[in-house]
Amino acid sequence: MKDRSVDITKRKLCQIAEIQSGIYIKGISDGDVSCLQVKDLLMDSPETTAMKTNRTKKIDRYLLKKGDILFACKGTTYLCKVFDYDIPAVASTTLYSIRLQTNIITPEYLCWYMNHPTIAASINNEKMGTGSPMIRKEVIENLEVMIPDMNTQKTIIEISKLQERENELVGLIQQKKTQLTNQLIINKLNI
Repeated sequence: MKDRSVDITKRKLCQIAEIQSGIYIKGISDGDVSCLQVKDLLMDSPETTAMKTNRTKKIDRYLLKKGDILFACKGTTYLCKVFDYDIPAVASTTLYSIRLQTNIITPEYLCWYMNHPTIAASINNEKMGTGSPMIRKEVIENLEVMIPDMNTQKTIIEISKLQERENELVGLIQQKKTQLTNQLIINKLNI
């Protein structure tokens, strides 16, 4: 059998990306820029759930672009997600925004890498504090990222998407089995 080893480049995250802390803003009810928090990303609905603010020169420096990666730096929820929304938005102070500065890695692969259980565990081990633990920016900047060639990155992302879809389908099957079993029991009891 042929050895199909992959060439891997290893870089610190700060060598391939700009990492920026989120901005503190006071929300208003009718602003034109969303200020994203972890809860908005977990609900996958920042268009409707995020706090709003008005656009200013200060805000412009923090505006997110499609492909930026949002990483939860405060709190107990581990979250790393690619920003893929068609809304003007900024990250709140509970998030770091990560913008790639190279084309040797895709945002989707970096997000997958940072969400990998081994990497997530090593990052979580660096949390400081108890009430609202925080991951220092230096921890993220110094994260060593293993970067395979572009085809391998694409393959990893395709496999990851298939795994996610499989998990969704398995969940739906379990839900339907439970509903069917419960209905059979109810029918048997003549309720």
